[in-house]
Amino acid sequence: MKQRYIEIPDTWQDLTPDDWREVLKIRQKVVDNGGRYSELDIKTETARVLLKNRGVKLQLNNPNYVQLVGQVAALLGWLWQAEGTVVSLVYKDTRNLLPKVRQWIGPADHGQDLTFGEFRQAFVHLKAYEQTQTVTPLHALAGLLYRPCDGRSRRLPYDDDSIDEKIARGQQMQPWQVWGIYAWFAYFCEYLTTGTFIIDGCEVCFAPLFAHGSHGSTSASGGSPAGNSLQQICLTLAESHVFGTARDVDNTPLLTVMQKLLMDYETLQKIKRTKK
Repeated sequence: MKQRYIEIPDTWQDLTPDDWREVLKIRQKVVDNGGRYSELDIKTETARVLLKNRGVKLQLNNPNYVQLVGQVAALLGWLWQAEGTVVSLVYKDTRNLLPKVRQWIGPADHGQDLTFGEFRQAFVHLKAYEQTQTVTPLHALAGLLYRPCDGRSRRLPYDDDSIDEKIARGQQMQPWQVWGIYAWFAYFCEYLTTGTFIIDGCEVCFAPLFAHGSHGSTSASGGSPAGNSLQQICLTLAESHVFGTARDVDNTPLLTVMQKLLMDYETLQKIKRTKK
């Protein structure tokens, strides 16, 4: 085996869209076959895929190749996590590594083009799936976030079609694609409550909103924004006419709404400190 330097991903930032699609297919194979695959099987197949995507061909009769696969597999604890006999695929990146599914366009990296209403509706589908573990909310979530292009490489507005049309769109996707969409959005929701965004060149963190429950925008469990609270935010902002009507609020970029809430929160905290 020819000696050369190969960069193997060991963080999410190193993972490519090609890597992610292949790993999602491996996960689907594991799901479809129940407990047939061990943690070693899964990580070994993943290692082969990552090597293949970096130009290393399958060479099962080459001891050096087999050793390399084993070394890479041993480093994949950040991607696959095991609890007992259950091995789960992890996703922790706000980049959308599935930017397009079939002819449909998905959200931009870091949720840059999500509107408040789109996020609010998607969050409802997310929670419905997590509570029921049924596939219909997953199809609705996928069909909501992935929409036809408007001819300028942008998605059509999120409310242009009915819930039935969204579900039908999700049903036309492969199961691994649907789960990949769910994994990205679930992590984006988590990151929204804890992480730092770069907006207009400045670092912005919305964590204070969720840590202190300001504006009624958090749930009691897990620190994620609750569907009813998001509806209340929409109505409150509509009443203040900052962005216009409730429909205008829904059509406002999510991060713009979050910045407004953060600004109001910080103003309120300054007032409270002044009164002490």
